[in-house]
Amino acid sequence: MSFLCQNEPVNEALITAARCFPHQVARVKPSKTQLKVLDSIRVAELVTAVEVADRCCLSTSFASTLLKTLMQKGYLTRKTMTERTGGVEFGYSIL
Repeated sequence: MSFLCQNEPVNEALITAARCFPHQVARVKPSKTQLKVLDSIRVAELVTAVEVADRCCLSTSFASTLLKTLMQKGYLTRKTMTERTGGVEFGYSIL
């Protein structure tokens, strides 16, 4: 995911769009913590919030929120998994 944080010139069309809709920029651009989470996931790997929390030194609830947000932004896919106890857990992987 290093391509998300390169210091290269930004396309003029993107700058114009960001100026027209500044409140929407946060919905597209990942935060530093979100980038850290994306970097912790290998391609074709299915991870849970607990695994990401351990890797990134985050609370499980915050990791879960970050994963859900990244899924909504289109960076991850989510798969529903059933736990042995009957509960539901989500597995995330990079697109």
